[in-house]
Amino acid sequence: MEVLDAIRERRSMRAFKPDSVSDEIIRGILGVAGRAPSSVNIQPWEFFVVKGEKLEAFRRANLEEFRSGKTPEPELPLKLKGTAPALAGVFRERQVELAKGMFGLLGIAKGDTKAQQDWTEHMVQFYGAPVAIIVVTDRMLEGPWPILDIGFVCQNILLAAQEYGLGTCVMRAIVDYPQVIRRVVGVPESKRIMVGVAMGHPDENHPVNRLITSREDLDSIVTFVES
Repeated sequence: MEVLDAIRERRSMRAFKPDSVSDEIIRGILGVAGRAPSSVNIQPWEFFVVKGEKLEAFRRANLEEFRSGKTPEPELPLKLKGTAPALAGVFRERQVELAKGMFGLLGIAKGDTKAQQDWTEHMVQFYGAPVAIIVVTDRMLEGPWPILDIGFVCQNILLAAQEYGLGTCVMRAIVDYPQVIRRVVGVPESKRIMVGVAMGHPDENHPVNRLITSREDLDSIVTFVES
């Protein structure tokens, strides 16, 4: 797949087939993803790839935490309020547009709290993806640059996965409960848990995977400065 085509065609997948993904393919994706730009070449990323029975245990534990009402405590060093950043203005409008588009495809009506709860529980179980990649960094690394580098490597994962016919979704829900990850997956305290990526063969027949989000017109976000 050509790079520009991969960028244009990439979208978040929220429904997956149960088919497994081989370690060889995952290693190929992560190997090329590691060519991402990195400030002074520190390469701050490490990956925990969770599959099989361990992933099922992870899903169950995550769902238990969610159902218990425990407040998410992601370790990404940003100030969050509740389960999502507080947004206003055009940023809030984009968030609402996403929710309306997704719930419309799913047939979830406004006020249908049971259906919304069921969908959220599907989300905290990583949309049924057969692979969850947990991206961590060393706690000695402070400041914004490691976070930016991890954004670069995640984008590479998403684009490389398409070469293998795989779908992906970057998910904060995967890392909402760090102590679950440390207990079930075995991530040591010396590592800060940053973000997760759900990966697998997308279920193209599921309506949610028809969602294509809008992007702003270039004229509203680009300023050329020449003279």
